[in-house]
Amino acid sequence: MPPFRRLLATTVTLSLLALPSTSSAAPALDGTFALPAKPQQLAAGPDGDVWVTIGDAGTDVARVAPDGAVTGFDAPTVSFPVGITAGPDGNLWVTQAGGVARIDPGDPAGATPFALPDIVDPRRIVTGPDGNLWTASGDKALRIPPADPATATSFTVPGMGARGIASGTDGRLWIVDAGGGRLVRMATDGTFTTTPVGGLPQEVAAGPAGQVAFTNPDGAHRVGRFTFGGVVDETPVGTVDPFGIVLGGDGAYWTADFAGPSLTRVTTTGASTSLPMPPGSGPRFLTAGPGGTLWVGLETAESVARVTGVTPPADGGGGPGGGDGGPGTPPAVDATAPRITRVSLSRRTFRAGRRLAPARRGRRGVGARLRLTSSEDARLRITVERLTAGRRHGRACVRPGRARRGARRCARHVRVGAVTVAAREGRNAVRFTGRLRGRTLRAARYRLRIVATDAAGNRSTERRVRLRIVRR
Repeated sequence: MPPFRRLLATTVTLSLLALPSTSSAAPALDGTFALPAKPQQLAAGPDGDVWVTIGDAGTDVARVAPDGAVTGFDAPTVSFPVGITAGPDGNLWVTQAGGVARIDPGDPAGATPFALPDIVDPRRIVTGPDGNLWTASGDKALRIPPADPATATSFTVPGMGARGIASGTDGRLWIVDAGGGRLVRMATDGTFTTTPVGGLPQEVAAGPAGQVAFTNPDGAHRVGRFTFGGVVDETPVGTVDPFGIVLGGDGAYWTADFAGPSLTRVTTTGASTSLPMPPGSGPRFLTAGPGGTLWVGLETAESVARVTGVTPPADGGGGPGGGDGGPGTPPAVDATAPRITRVSLSRRTFRAGRRLAPARRGRRGVGARLRLTSSEDARLRITVERLTAGRRHGRACVRPGRARRGARRCARHVRVGAVTVAAREGRNAVRFTGRLRGRTLRAARYRLRIVATDAAGNRSTERRVRLRIVRR
């Protein structure tokens, strides 16, 4: 029996479905925050923070909290990472020359590297429709099982000079071939088709209804849109050098324009507007964050910018240029994150065993029920961390060592594992017996980190609860 299992709660509490935001505030630059060095790519993490890879020998990744607080981390096993994503296993994954690395958000300095010689030119990494990690490098696309990266499979696309990659809503991977001026549409078995787009395309983002959009800064500087079986439709954006691209919470594509410096918003039907960035800042990559935000890496300024108000308009009109409600136009995207409330454990201290059991004869009971209320149907990612001794290193709590013998003591959280279960709108109960993937957890103090993700990919604010497992 799995260690976690969703149970029907004995009492059900009704709650409202999460609805699209009705905020009418226009997107706006809402602060810039200094990074330790030049930013590479960005990703929304499983912990509710935004993570950035850093092109500097002294700092490998940086965590940016929703309030803009920046913490840099030096991972000795990581070297000049480029791509970054939140994997299906609750970890962060980065690409670097010769391989990938797995980063626990609770212990970023303790990254685990995996050698993959086919990654000669590290680029973006994503979670594919099959639950594997995918990246592309040179003329290779790589399928990487997160449980065993050493068994990765490479697929050759002759003549490809890979740049960006995206997991499409059509169940395929989309890869930008800058060298051949093509889009590559690849199934999870490695079979592929190509579509010529010309120029020097760089990055690609998945949109609704099987559509993708890509940046093409060569020559006319344009943003292309394409649906398999259709024709390439392009929106000229001026000589702003569009590079990174992402689908925002408002259902439109946003590009980071290095030469603008600006962001360009392009609807699914091709209408465009522009949002200026600080002069000389050099926007390069960006990602969608929680709460209707965009986070933009400012390469020249060595900082990150926060943009707020990237939510569907109250009138459903899709904002400037339309994009919603017209004939054949994809519907508005759900940009409201699920909410987890009333989180509790039936008991905080218990023994581990194969099944729940009550306390008796002066002995602690076995296991506990994790109870919570979800605002909508969602997937719960429950990460189990063990509390152990650590030493302060800057703002981080890291593994003790001779070099840090005199540093202040702290409680370090070491990831033990994670599981994903289904939750329904309303009250839920999840059984935790103190066993994880077939093994019994040792007596210690632990922390559960809980994040809900809805069908649109919106993530809730992380909730945490502490517990203690005692000896039998």
